[in-house]
Amino acid sequence: MAVLPDALVEYTMNGTPPARDGNRDRHLAPHGIFRAAGHDRWIAVAVEDDAAWVRLAALLGGPELASDPRYATLAARKHHEDELEALLTSWTSERSPEEATATLQAAGIAAFTAATNRDIAEDPHLRARGFFVELPHPEVGTRQHIGIPWRMSASDCRVRRPAPCLGADTDAVLREVCGYTAAEIDTLRAAQALA
Repeated sequence: MAVLPDALVEYTMNGTPPARDGNRDRHLAPHGIFRAAGHDRWIAVAVEDDAAWVRLAALLGGPELASDPRYATLAARKHHEDELEALLTSWTSERSPEEATATLQAAGIAAFTAATNRDIAEDPHLRARGFFVELPHPEVGTRQHIGIPWRMSASDCRVRRPAPCLGADTDAVLREVCGYTAAEIDTLRAAQALA
């Protein structure tokens, strides 16, 4: 039997929609996206249990913070979540997201840089895995495209062509999907019903 999330059970049984809580999680604290040093830079952090909290507290303020009754248990951290998030933000905002990520991960805390488009485009791991493909486009020339994020042993998972131009596939869709004849497509085009 599958276990349903609390919010789904509450909605199913009582019709009560879940309260908005942004990036917060009912069972983790802190949990969210926190400002880092730099223009519009962020880091995702998730503290999964009390042991992870002790490790994070050592980074933020030392052992006395770990035993502070306001944060010592999940229930206490949830009750003081605004203060806790402000404390974490004061730490992350003084570091680049990459530095904060490395420090937190080294301490066994789930964390990662909230990647910008540039971060993704320049990621050395994605490049090494062949994630990006260069394809010629008829209107803008050769451009980098995001590839398929997985590989399959028996399927050819790859980007085969660049993004189509407006109307490039209209005839094929009308013919192959909708079953229109060439004469019907010509009639639609003459009536300026097609792009």
